Amino acid sequence: MLNRVDKILIGKDISRTASLILYKADGVPNLADGEIVVLDKNMKIMVAGQTIADTDTIYIIQGTGETYNYADADGTAVISVRRFVTSDPIEGAKVKSWKGLSYTAKTEETSIFTIAGMTPVVGTEYVLRVIFTDMNEHPGQFTQTVRHVCTSATLDTFGAAFVAAITAADAKGRLRFTAAYSAGSDTITLTAKAIPECTTALTDIDKFSMVKMKAFYYYVATSGAWTEWPTTSTADTGVAGEHGVGTWEQVRDLEKSAKGYLGFTNRTTFPVKEPTTFTVKSSTYDLLVIESDKSYRSSDDWSKQTPLTTIVAIPVPSTGTQMVDVLAVLNTWFASCPGAFDTVSV
Repeated sequence: MLNRVDKILIGKDISRTASLILYKADGVPNLADGEIVVLDKNMKIMVAGQTIADTDTIYIIQGTGETYNYADADGTAVISVRRFVTSDPIEGAKVKSWKGLSYTAKTEETSIFTIAGMTPVVGTEYVLRVIFTDMNEHPGQFTQTVRHVCTSATLDTFGAAFVAAITAADAKGRLRFTAAYSAGSDTITLTAKAIPECTTALTDIDKFSMVKMKAFYYYVATSGAWTEWPTTSTADTGVAGEHGVGTWEQVRDLEKSAKGYLGFTNRTTFPVKEPTTFTVKSSTYDLLVIESDKSYRSSDDWSKQTPLTTIVAIPVPSTGTQMVDVLAVLNTWFASCPGAFDTVSV
């Protein structure tokens, strides 16, 4: 049987090629690198206004940077014909969902602790213990601890010195967060860092993830016991991290996963030879997501269906009109499908 198949087409910030031609029979092919085009069941370019009555199946293609030369039957050379990536067929009667996702920036997690109301005691050791909850591979709780011996009973002086101790600890052995002190609000703010193993390059092995943490503030009492700081509030007013939508790390991971359906499964035997990666580092993307089923005849002679996911990613902010042109075709077609899908905008 067939399994779920995911495909992603990644465009560039360009406008539609004027008088677009795909095939030699129609003239000189001029599909651009990164151009996204919707085709009908006969692999002809669709235009805005066409419905399922015109074509019950559509395809979406992406122009690539790879070109090749060939000679036709009469020996005429055709130069720089562009290879394009083609989606699986999208059958209108079997579309389950159609939606658009606008780019949203990721935000790292913060922990904000108010120290108002406490009186620092000179000579007392104060401790920050941060527990990380994002490291599933760790057999227990992974923690990082910073210690500071108070040298001033003045609250702002103590707060600044405590954060300086955190910064110094980060310089000696990398912490997974940064720290800042605000004298105006008497707050210590911890901000999670991006994880370098998954946010550095297109070739990162690890999937995109973010630091999740819980901070606890103690001082060492005369008995040796760790005791919570005596402040007017012990609530953490920080905010959880948000992965965002359409970041380059997410699009890279979607593309990396989809390569498995093209037969690329080697990620550990180096040097790794893999298909071209179309994600551009530091770019941001709007996404179009289509969920559908594909009918097929199985080896045991039964009519079956397999789920397909087709994703189109186009960079933002956009100076080109490519997304507008693609939506003009797809919105009308999807509205005419049995699912009567709502208009999508990004």
